[in-house]
Amino acid sequence: MSSVQIPFDIPVREAFEAEDYLVTSSNEAAVKWIDSWPYSRSDWPNSPCTIVYGAAGCGKTHLSHVWQQKSGAKRMAMEDMDVTNLQGLPNCLIIEAVDQIVGRPDMQELLFHLYNWQKENEGSLLLTAMQHPKYWPADLPDLRSRLLAAMAIEIGPPDDELLAAVIVKQFMDRQINVPMDVIAYLLPRIERSFEAARDIVRKIDELSLSKKRKITIPLVRNLLGQGRDNRPDKI
Repeated sequence: MSSVQIPFDIPVREAFEAEDYLVTSSNEAAVKWIDSWPYSRSDWPNSPCTIVYGAAGCGKTHLSHVWQQKSGAKRMAMEDMDVTNLQGLPNCLIIEAVDQIVGRPDMQELLFHLYNWQKENEGSLLLTAMQHPKYWPADLPDLRSRLLAAMAIEIGPPDDELLAAVIVKQFMDRQINVPMDVIAYLLPRIERSFEAARDIVRKIDELSLSKKRKITIPLVRNLLGQGRDNRPDKI
């Protein structure tokens, strides 16, 4: 298959359908939990909250979209909520990157009241973060105890299968079909992280467009460069 070149000014279209999410050992636990919706009280007796955490680009947002489709949840920013007026909030809520704002005292108070409100109303709260809640900068004791009691599920570092799927998806989001031999060439030559996969796809796309060339192994080899020992440098 050859690549389809697109102009620089066309935005990347991210696909968030359930069928686009590849399940491997690194994300299997999180996927099983999302698939078990609606949760019964016997499954989730102590907390109205699930926290899905992992490195940037690991699929947290994608998985939250899958749950949104299943539950009808609303995606909200905590900055848009009023701690004095939580009535009328939807029964299912998604809040992303919580660990990036939970260090603020006003956000801690809001999250504490939101947690209690969801529990009282038998609602469900899905939070995403980079790290486990025990590492969050939340020093409000009552909030911290609730977060540590929540269901926290990690999406781990990618194995070969998942990393390949992430690279393919990143190209597809850019409306580009790439030969699988290019994917196989890339896998052992890049840093094993979701962020590195996203970064290398962006660089390959930009190089392909600037040189007006199809995405092939020689093009990728040219981008990666050669180390002194004749092996490609990792990005």
